[in-house]
Formats: sequence, structure tokens, C-alpha cells
Amino acid sequence: MKVHWLRKKQSARGEYAGKEEFVSVFECERAGLQRLAILLTANSDAVKCCLVRAFRECISSSSVSKRWTLSWTRRVVIRNAISLVMSRGSESSVSGSDDKDDGFIAFSPDDTPCAIAGSESILDLPEFDRLVFVICDLEHYSIYDCALLLGRSLRDIVEARQRVDEQLGKIGELNGSPQHFAVH
Repeated sequence: MKVHWLRKKQSARGEYAGKEEFVSVFECERAGLQRLAILLTANSDAVKCCLVRAFRECISSSSVSKRWTLSWTRRVVIRNAISLVMSRGSESSVSGSDDKDDGFIAFSPDDTPCAIAGSESILDLPEFDRLVFVICDLEHYSIYDCALLLGRSLRDIVEARQRVDEQLGKIGELNGSPQHFAVH
């Protein structure tokens, strides 16, 4: 009876993502992860710090299903970006020595926020509104998950989404193509 349980436990371990899977995600999805981090932080130094922290957190994870590796990685990037954006101005900001890029993440010299994000209007949003917009509208998290991630009320999230819709709509009208994003 114990042998059967042991075999089951060993085979279940093969279903979890290891360091190799996360390294592969960071290699294959580099541009998408960078774009996500830039849209969330709007700061190239914070992007590098965010991705290095996310990479280290992911490779130390041991209980993530292989099927969820990319989703988990994106969520870890979001959590680290939130932490960096919310802690700006405090001592634990972007310049920590633990966040030094030791060659884990490949950055090219032209990886500027505007070049990667592709939309200055999103980068120009106020920090909280930008976080809400990216998490809810671009990453398709529910307002409940967004509220939990940001530690804010549902009302704060709904109001931020309404402000973003108004602001991006005005920008779109100035450019000749209204851009309204549905507020769910």
C-alpha cells in the first residue's frame, strides 16, 4: 500500500513546472513579459527590476502546474510591478542590490518603454489607473482579482476604469478614432 502511494506522489511531481520551464517561458515570452512590465511600471529601470524579481520568484516555485507556467509567470510579473510602483519613493525601490540583473534576463539597448509598449497614452495614465487598466482590460483579470492584487476596494477599481475609459476616449477623439474600453 505504501509503494502505491509513493509512486503516485513521484508521478505527480512531474506535473509541476521546474526551473527549466520557467527559463523557457522567460526566453520565449521575453517581449510580452517586458511589454507587460513596461505597461505596469512605465519605467525602464523598474521593468528590469520587476522581471529579475519575477524570474527569481518563478524559478524558486515548486508547486505550479506545468499547464499554468505562463499564466503564473505573468501573475508574478504583475505582483512585482505592483510592489515596485506602490513602493516608489520608499527605500525599497528599484535600486536594491538583490535586484541586479545577473544575465538572467536579456535586454536590448533599444528596449525603451515607448518602443516596447507601443502606446504612450497608456503610459501617460496616472499610476493607479494604469495598473487597473492593464490588469483588468489588457490581462483580463476580474475587478475582484484586481482589487485583491492592489489591496483596494471594488469601488476604487470601477472608478479607475471609468476614468481610464474617459481619458483614452478623449485621446482617441483627438487622434480621430475614439477608443473606449468597456467597463465591466
